[in-house]
Amino acid sequence: MKEDIDYDAHTIKGPKRARWYTCLWPACLGRGCLSSKRQEFPLYSIGYDPVGQLQRAASVGDVASVGRLIKFYGFHVNQCDSRHRTSLHYACAHNHPDVVRLLLSYNANIDVLDDEGCTPLIKAAQRDNVECVSILLTQDADPHVMDFSGNTALHHAVSRGNTAIASNLLECNADIDGKTEYGLTPYKLALFENQHQMAEFLMQNGANAHSVVQSKRYCFFFLQS
Repeated sequence: MKEDIDYDAHTIKGPKRARWYTCLWPACLGRGCLSSKRQEFPLYSIGYDPVGQLQRAASVGDVASVGRLIKFYGFHVNQCDSRHRTSLHYACAHNHPDVVRLLLSYNANIDVLDDEGCTPLIKAAQRDNVECVSILLTQDADPHVMDFSGNTALHHAVSRGNTAIASNLLECNADIDGKTEYGLTPYKLALFENQHQMAEFLMQNGANAHSVVQSKRYCFFFLQS
């Protein structure tokens, strides 16, 4: 496996409230923007940065290292961190379909929940990672699983306005009228998020346009970390 520094060099802890690292972040810390060492991997998104070796390798798409760690070094494919995130969660969140395929070939738990109730499928849908979604669905990932706010992968795809992922989910019998804890169906959520093209798409696929929002609460948000 590549030395840990290859991964750690591109992971900088910042304020918890920040959402993303940018290439200017090192400069703000007084560490400079340029490095004599070629950057191999993208920066992690804040809030979903990995901890263990296996998770880090999965996050950057290092297929060879993931395979070696599992096959030769005894790392368990379903090993999770303190937030119950497995390598499959990280591979799906960071869009590494080849790693997803490899982990599934080692019988990774496809519907495992993290501490927010998110499955790898939900993480892929949150990040618009179409190929990862397709792979998971092909391997029988459950599209009906809800996170701890009652959102399915379809709700997240709708919130993102991603009709390609929504279409894949509906082809696998995702519940087009399933409700969140606020009583929002995917169709109502599309209207709430001003995703009019998505709302029309859902109508064309049989969504119930007359469903009623049961809750009078107006605040709604998705955890994307």
